[in-house]
Amino acid sequence: MKHIFLLCFLISVGVVFESHAQDPVVIKEDGAKGDLDVEPDVSELTFRQRLHFGGGLSGLSFGNPTSIGVSPMVGYQLANNTIAGVGLTYQYYSVNYGGNIGKLTSNLLGERIFIRQYIPTLTALLGQSYLVGQVENYSNLSDSNASNYYGYSNPVLVGIGIGSKLGINLSVMYDLNYSSSSGKVSPYGSALVVQVGGFFF
Repeated sequence: MKHIFLLCFLISVGVVFESHAQDPVVIKEDGAKGDLDVEPDVSELTFRQRLHFGGGLSGLSFGNPTSIGVSPMVGYQLANNTIAGVGLTYQYYSVNYGGNIGKLTSNLLGERIFIRQYIPTLTALLGQSYLVGQVENYSNLSDSNASNYYGYSNPVLVGIGIGSKLGINLSVMYDLNYSSSSGKVSPYGSALVVQVGGFFF
């Protein structure tokens, strides 16, 4: 329930900021279809035009533990400044406990839902930027002794990203559900999670 509340909060913050943003400067050119400096309203787009496909690398951490993930994703433009979507993640995770346990490795498959809210005020300060919220769930595909020692927590990520709706983005997020205990360990090397990627078409 708190995860749903968190995502709803991010959407409402974006709507408030957007409603207080200044009207864009309109530049017109003879023979041009519509305004050159104004993004088309999402309500004028077809279902396919509102879909975006992409992916990237996630949870990059090197050392002990080591984690690296590859994540394709699809997003749907709910509003001019709001994109929600789903993705899959393959995550490699390795940690060396030493002693009798030694090195444990896992191959994880995860599903995620996310929302990105572009904030005009934030964009004015940092360039194209957005708030992001993401909830993930992982399953261990490995037949190894790792599963005998721990399971994996479900990351709940909130943070900020830089980049346009189409193209390379950099997101820095914090895992609110981070755990390094032997019972439920995070699939990421630290509570600070970096993702590089974006929507490309």
